[in-house]
Amino acid sequence: MRRSVLIALIIVVVVLAAAIVIMSIIPDSVPEDEPVLPTPVLSETTEDLINELPENVSSIHFIPREGTPYTLNHDPASGYVELDAVNAIFPGFQFALDTVFMTATTLRNISRVTDAADDEQLVLLGFNSPEISILITLTDGTSHEMQIGAQQAVGQGRYARIKNSREVFLLDERQSLLLTRQLEDLYDISFLPPVLFEHDEESLAKIKHIILETNTGILEVRRRSDEEVIGESIAVSLFQILQPFTAEGSDMLIISNLHEKIAGIMPDSVVESHPPDLSVYGLDIPVRLTLTVDNWTGTILIGKANTEQNGRYIMIEGYDAVLIDQTGDYSFINVNPGQLRSQFIWFHFINDISAVTFNLSGVIRTLRFEHNTDGTLRGWLDDIELSENNARRLFIGALGITQSGSTDESIPLGELPVYIFSMNLNNGDIDTIELYQLNDSQFLIVYNDKSTGLFITRMSLQRNLLDRFDILDSGGDLPAM
Repeated sequence: MRRSVLIALIIVVVVLAAAIVIMSIIPDSVPEDEPVLPTPVLSETTEDLINELPENVSSIHFIPREGTPYTLNHDPASGYVELDAVNAIFPGFQFALDTVFMTATTLRNISRVTDAADDEQLVLLGFNSPEISILITLTDGTSHEMQIGAQQAVGQGRYARIKNSREVFLLDERQSLLLTRQLEDLYDISFLPPVLFEHDEESLAKIKHIILETNTGILEVRRRSDEEVIGESIAVSLFQILQPFTAEGSDMLIISNLHEKIAGIMPDSVVESHPPDLSVYGLDIPVRLTLTVDNWTGTILIGKANTEQNGRYIMIEGYDAVLIDQTGDYSFINVNPGQLRSQFIWFHFINDISAVTFNLSGVIRTLRFEHNTDGTLRGWLDDIELSENNARRLFIGALGITQSGSTDESIPLGELPVYIFSMNLNNGDIDTIELYQLNDSQFLIVYNDKSTGLFITRMSLQRNLLDRFDILDSGGDLPAM
């Protein structure tokens, strides 16, 4: 019995020893998704892979394994490098073109991996399917074709060779990244929208006109010319709102809510050229932002946010490529036009007005003007002729309608306006404000038949106007406001 146990123990020990020996012989498995590359054996010497004077190079043609082929054409006389590709969407960014061009023509002092790679090594080094092939054509008609192969096992550099050569070199990380750039990486996409890095008054003044079209309506704002602002005899804002209503804008609110944010639009990169499905980016029904900046006019199409990259998809109308902006603040697309208005509902130059009609709860009075060529005027309250001072002071009273805040309430069903003010302009237009009573203290402002979303709480102006009518009816003079 004891002998059989001893024999069994000896067998177990032998089996375990054999298993250990076998396991030590079997190499570690390599995950299938990791490339099997030879360990680079770098020589102590360095050599020039490509060393051409720029003035001897006429063009460099890049053929990526995946992506669009492109060419850098070079004018030896001027040194100018131009991007040329069949499906190019944007012009090339000059600094990037120059950098890639100089890198491709001056690969000097490059580490040599081997001068006699065999067929198996060439495959493992990626030359059976190069990452990119680069054809350098000289002005005398001769050419070199360089191939960029696999990424080295350690680091970010790539293997390179002259086509059909067995001499293999190792590019460093910077050279590898520059020479394997895609066509989209070379685009100049910053010239399209008005990228104004300094939000000072001079820079923001370049934005002359804004049309913002969303699914809730259109907001249109224009900047007045210097001549308009200087020519006014009363204070006017820099900005005029044209849609959804005509009104003076609040300079501070328009600059902070629109101009400063729009000036920060700066696309970072191209996401997809010639996209087949815009709905993926929310650009099938985009928000449209049409801008005039100095002499540039264009439309930016704004899609949905990309939460992973913390950015926003955009396109430039006329350029079939989706871009991403990872720094811009697009909260301006949700701005409430009513909240951008000047506190003063009306701003009008008196020389543009022929008459003002006041309807204060059924008390209807009309102020009329005749304008002289020297800038003076005559005024009448109904049939009573007024002094020029009285006419001007009553007119200023009409301009004093100021908002108190915004509201979501609409015109009460069946209600008529309590107060109505109408201005007849010399060009035949009529500007009308109606005030509808919401409650004991608030009156909704409706401007030219459109609700502004604003209300007035203090009606002292209207009461003061009735007092002013009494003074003028009795032949008195109005005090200055």
